[in-house]
Amino acid sequence: MEEALYWLWFLGLEKITAKQKKIMLERFGSPQNIFSINRELLEKTNIFKKENLDYLERSKSLEKARHSMNYMEDQGIRMITREDPLFPEMLKNIYMPPAGLFVKGDVTLLNSSIKIGIVGSRNPTVLGKRYAKAFAQSLAAVGITIVSGLAAGIDGQSHWGSIDELGRTIGVLGTGIDICYPLSNQKLFDRMSNEALIITEFNLGEKPLPYHFPQRNRIISGLSQGVLVIEARKKSGSLITVNHALEQGKNVYVIPGDISASQWAGGNQLLKEGAKLVTDPKDILEDYVIVNNHSELKTAKKMMASKEKIMINIEEQTLYNLIRKGYTTIDELIIYSELPVNTVNGLLTMMEIEEVIDIKYGNIVLL
Repeated sequence: MEEALYWLWFLGLEKITAKQKKIMLERFGSPQNIFSINRELLEKTNIFKKENLDYLERSKSLEKARHSMNYMEDQGIRMITREDPLFPEMLKNIYMPPAGLFVKGDVTLLNSSIKIGIVGSRNPTVLGKRYAKAFAQSLAAVGITIVSGLAAGIDGQSHWGSIDELGRTIGVLGTGIDICYPLSNQKLFDRMSNEALIITEFNLGEKPLPYHFPQRNRIISGLSQGVLVIEARKKSGSLITVNHALEQGKNVYVIPGDISASQWAGGNQLLKEGAKLVTDPKDILEDYVIVNNHSELKTAKKMMASKEKIMINIEEQTLYNLIRKGYTTIDELIIYSELPVNTVNGLLTMMEIEEVIDIKYGNIVLL
């Protein structure tokens, strides 16, 4: 409890940059050590200017952290520091990794096996909205987690598509986790808090300041194996996310658009520079999962209608639901189903015989 208070204090230092926090943790080890360091020692590190040191001196109180902890407990908000086992490994290796995250919802989504970021215009065309929702829905239908920024436009449509499917979506905020921005997304924000996941590196109460959004974009790409661009202008926040993705060695996908329309110009330029052109969700899936050549990607409703009829008992249904959520290895199914090893192996064998699943190289996929 005491350690958590110091972490809350540390993460709440709004005038200390992510880079400065990273350096401080590397030098001094923990927020509690940092809290106890005197000004003279901090001056010798040459990390801070005088105004930073003055701010740190004024901020050395745990009262705000205690208030935040009580609020978080009441609202079901968790803090995950970089020392927590749940902190995503993928975020530890990005430029300026966040020292910690505030999260609300299904925290296991942070470490789901395949995550795809979707970014695009905040004022998309009807066609752009349709693509965002359809691609997110199709990818979520096979257990992929959709990551986006919970902004208006393409972000919101992507979240709606995935949450209407299996609920596998992560919203990365540019505000404190207690603030919904824009307010027009309040219904989506609330639903994702309960059925999916929202996260942020910003402290409780932090407002949607302009520089927050480029900063949060590195987390969207950092969490994702690949980033899909839908309808982006040449100068847009979406391309900031793409730049982070390229620096992080991630795949970049683009849905092509009207060559005469400025709304699609950024994405079309990425295609000229080597991004992968996609016209079907299967174009993305083939980079991560085994796609059967003899069948097209089905929609979630069709999959549910055809496969759930085959489920013969509760245990088999449990495994099927876990596979749909993205747990695609035998070890994961044993852990999350809490069933004996022999039972899981036997059920998987039966499901494979019944052509509900296919197991190739240890990877379990739904047919």
